[in-house]
Amino acid sequence: MSQLEWYRNFVAVYRAGSVSGAAKMRHLTQPAVSQQLAALEDVVGVPLFVRTPRGVQPTARGQALYHQVFDALDQLERVSRGLRGRPAPGSSPTVRLGAPPEYFHAFALERLGGADFKLIVHFGEDRELLSMLEVGALDVAVTTLKPTAKTLQHRPLAHKHFALIGPPNLSPPPITLPLADLAAWLNAQPWVSYSQELPNTRRFWQQHLRARFEARLSVVVPDLRSVLRAVELGYGLSIVPELLCRESLAQGRVQEVWPVRDLIHGEQWLLSFRVVDSDRTEVIQVGDALTGWDAPGPPGD
Repeated sequence: MSQLEWYRNFVAVYRAGSVSGAAKMRHLTQPAVSQQLAALEDVVGVPLFVRTPRGVQPTARGQALYHQVFDALDQLERVSRGLRGRPAPGSSPTVRLGAPPEYFHAFALERLGGADFKLIVHFGEDRELLSMLEVGALDVAVTTLKPTAKTLQHRPLAHKHFALIGPPNLSPPPITLPLADLAAWLNAQPWVSYSQELPNTRRFWQQHLRARFEARLSVVVPDLRSVLRAVELGYGLSIVPELLCRESLAQGRVQEVWPVRDLIHGEQWLLSFRVVDSDRTEVIQVGDALTGWDAPGPPGD
């Protein structure tokens, strides 16, 4: 085993915060990573990490060594990636993208049309996508959760706005209706939800209506596209991401029941990628294509 592999595994342990995480990143067994780390510590003469119940923490010597070697190793990885990833004549590079299905369906699919790379898409929740990205199973991931691993970076794409929508034949409340009466009116309607918890809906009730959400849930379905379709078919009201329902609003398949765009403060959409891939052409292209779809209007989440 070359000393270069010792340093690669050392950097992987440093960034993953654990031997098990480094083993996944490097596609090695935990004993193999532990053995190589021990060999490097023997050469250095002092421990590079302190073992903790949650993984490992770098010592002062470990931090110093990391800053001495990581840039050179990342540059070497970029060179190796370029040699491995050079497409054959007539072929194109591949980008493995992780994203929520509703985001990809409502926005990313159109924005990435015409790209000069092949797109392989994986749907999943934020934590799953970031874990896959960290171990190299994805190239980029769109989430609202910021990555915490030292191996990952992120760039903001846009704010996640919400809309309170209802069926097109519903008689909405007058915009001048007092908030107390609005809460009662909304609670009298059936609702469609992605989950039983309704975090954004309950937050809107507590912060702005100063009331409890007590409406009847007519449909609970863990797919936002199905939530939107249920609203179109008259099952009830819902609070959904604005990007999901823009087309339905424009075509009159749903209507905005009450303006909540500036009242419900959601997260940002983020594009995460590995540090070593930060200068990769396809990663930059994906980020540029997905950045900033917000229409002109008041700021908000």
